[in-house]
Amino acid sequence: MTRPTTPSPLSGAPVQTTTPGVSSETWYQFFVRFTAITSAISLVLALVFFVAYNWMALGKLGKFGLVEAALVLTVLGYALLAHKGLFKLGQPLLLLIASLITGSLLALVGQVYQTGADSWQLFFGWAVLIIPWVIVARLPALWLLWLGLINLSFLFYTSAASFFVTSAVSFDLLRLLVLTAINLLALVMGLMAFKDKAQPKLSSRSLHWSLYLIAIAVMFWATRLGLFSVFLFEKGVATPISLAAWAGVMGFFYWRFYKKQIDLLMLTLLSGSVILVLMVMASQYIAPYLGDAALFVMAFLLIAVTALAVNWLRQLNHSIKQPSAVAQQSPEFLPQLLPESLLQTTIDSGAVNVEVDNSPTHSTVSTPWYIQLLLTLSGLFSGALITGFLMVVFGNTLRDMLMKLILSALLLLISFVLFNLALFKRQSSDTLHKPYTFSDGLAFALSLSAQAFLAVALVEQFEATVTVVSTFMLLQLVLLIVFKDTLHRFFSAFMALGCMVWLLSYFQLPELSAPLLALIASVVSLPNSKVMTAAQSSEAPHRYTLFRALNYASTIMLLMVSVVFIVAENSQSIVGVAGDFFYNYFLSQGLLIAVCLYVAHIILSQYSLKLTSKIGRLIALAIIGLGLVSIYISGVLATSLVIVLAIANANKTLLTLGISALVGYIFWYYYQLDTSLLQKSGSLLAVSLVLFAIYKLIKIAYSDDTSLPKLETAAPEQTTTKDEELP
Repeated sequence: MTRPTTPSPLSGAPVQTTTPGVSSETWYQFFVRFTAITSAISLVLALVFFVAYNWMALGKLGKFGLVEAALVLTVLGYALLAHKGLFKLGQPLLLLIASLITGSLLALVGQVYQTGADSWQLFFGWAVLIIPWVIVARLPALWLLWLGLINLSFLFYTSAASFFVTSAVSFDLLRLLVLTAINLLALVMGLMAFKDKAQPKLSSRSLHWSLYLIAIAVMFWATRLGLFSVFLFEKGVATPISLAAWAGVMGFFYWRFYKKQIDLLMLTLLSGSVILVLMVMASQYIAPYLGDAALFVMAFLLIAVTALAVNWLRQLNHSIKQPSAVAQQSPEFLPQLLPESLLQTTIDSGAVNVEVDNSPTHSTVSTPWYIQLLLTLSGLFSGALITGFLMVVFGNTLRDMLMKLILSALLLLISFVLFNLALFKRQSSDTLHKPYTFSDGLAFALSLSAQAFLAVALVEQFEATVTVVSTFMLLQLVLLIVFKDTLHRFFSAFMALGCMVWLLSYFQLPELSAPLLALIASVVSLPNSKVMTAAQSSEAPHRYTLFRALNYASTIMLLMVSVVFIVAENSQSIVGVAGDFFYNYFLSQGLLIAVCLYVAHIILSQYSLKLTSKIGRLIALAIIGLGLVSIYISGVLATSLVIVLAIANANKTLLTLGISALVGYIFWYYYQLDTSLLQKSGSLLAVSLVLFAIYKLIKIAYSDDTSLPKLETAAPEQTTTKDEELP
């Protein structure tokens, strides 16, 4: 957890300048690629949804004809573009689409002719057939698809048939060993493929984003190996084999990403795996002998080992990025983020966020988001363990509501003291303090436990659910202001916004959820908004951490209600009541369009442009047009807004989250129940046409308008990025 320092004028806040941090060329490159790729994907999905709508009416010839025609056209399109050397951005994407269509064709063969083939044969045949395209395209996303098919085919094969051994224990162990080996081999080959781009041992630049996804798969299967022997009833030769394999993978990660070249995200994965295996072992071999104190000891142990790991990672973070190396670096980041396409977005997970204030001697190296995530997970589990321990210790005493309130108040008081140890002991703000990480982790866990008891007390005191939710939201707002720890503030803001969404649905105003969340995310993130301008000029450094927590919480909640748990479809299930309800799509989309126009106005003001200027009118027309045709696909506009806000703030964490949410929503949209497949097909077709029109208009306007401010692009060796923590 990040403890804010107290420099003047503001800790952790970027220096306020009149020059925009993102050049007009960068915006142009992004919007051209974004509109082109999203338009193409929308067109393909519109065709897929239309075919799905008429699927039952099509005969065998029609079904095969459509799929095969799409495959042939895609391959011919790639061949034509490659021959003429045109649109290099779209060439590998066409091969990716062809690979996906190949899988659809194989599935169609099995469905129509009822071949009786096992699932593993489908995935393995799919992987074999697309090998030439995988090699030719050299697209990381396509390589990941191929690796995923290999993993799936092996999983399904071992589920349907024996694999060299007959013992169930040996069979499971061998399967885990093979899966770990497959993905570890892929990781090693990927590292070799990108070795030409290797950075020095101490470097803030990360590996390619695809390598991190492979590393997550390696850690998943390796951790399963580490836990394999813990749950065996009969210990035998499987125990040393599984532990040795797990330790071997951990040793490889330690050597490759610490001894040879430091990579913080990889080391965070290593730390998480070690912590998980050690805690599970402790729960099996130590906790049974501790009696009633087992839960508290386990919580204490979890906080302690997490604090050790986080302190180590933070020290590495400081050693990687020295203040002297940052003074002359440029804030430009998008050319590295979008080298070829949105699908090749570089997730700079190993980078650190270095923010320099007006003081020439002070610098702040922020904790990356993945280390914050490790702290969050540790705090959640520790809080649950402490809550269970207190319930065991106090027993029936906690049946009294007054005792719950007293215990909650006491826990919150202890948590506040632990979060503010610097108030009681004078220490240097520029020095890493190991006890702080432990005390912050313990404070976060105690606060979560206190909030759990308060929530139970509210449920017992009030019969009306709306009263409980309203009171709990007010409590979270108070905690948001009182507790100045950034992680705690993020949790309080997230819970308060969740309560707000529930209340809006309860009062049958769910149309306001997405626009309100988008407005909050905008005003607390855009550097030149009135709220952020006031925060940057304030003498209170904690106000900036408050807005940063609100930014992350509102953005994530916006993506949840627009993409994951669609408010338009699930309003009644959110509040748990039944009855007649009508969701006004036009009102919700209209308000969201208004927020997008406000964001455009704020961003344009950085370039001394108005929304009524030529480029401003074009942007407004694009927003309104996209908003109108995506009324029943509101997730497209919401995720696009998140992506734009992330670019305006040079925030790669939210940019990656927004792009992932957009891609996921486009494919998840098929299962949305509030519209028919025909409506979905028509909406996607309209979105595709509008985006293509925007693409053409942007190219024409940018080439004709010589009044646009063009910033000088930084040299690659002087380019740095913001990889902000969460929050």
